Amino acid sequence: MTNNTTINLESLNVAELRAITESAQQLITQKQHQRLHDAYVQFEKIAKDNGCSIEEILKAGESLEKKRSIKYRNTENNNDTWTGRGRKPTWLIEALAAGKNLESFTV
Repeated sequence: MTNNTTINLESLNVAELRAITESAQQLITQKQHQRLHDAYVQFEKIAKDNGCSIEEILKAGESLEKKRSIKYRNTENNNDTWTGRGRKPTWLIEALAAGKNLESFTV
């Protein structure tokens, strides 16, 4: 913070405290909106620099997300898989707790 002004909150009445809270919340909302706007502008520039649209990038991202390879498969149920990203699935947590090692589930 660049403002060195300190407010003695104890000396303020309820109405003044509510006014400060409301102003702070409005400022937070404005700053969040500005941050998202700035990110969007950067995203637009990246898309333009690469000769495509934001929609094309998002669509490509969706298909890339779907193509992530499976790294682990439940040996007891082939439908249970995990890419190795995010939280471990329950079937894997239970198997590891039972003493099995992660490598035994590698695809």
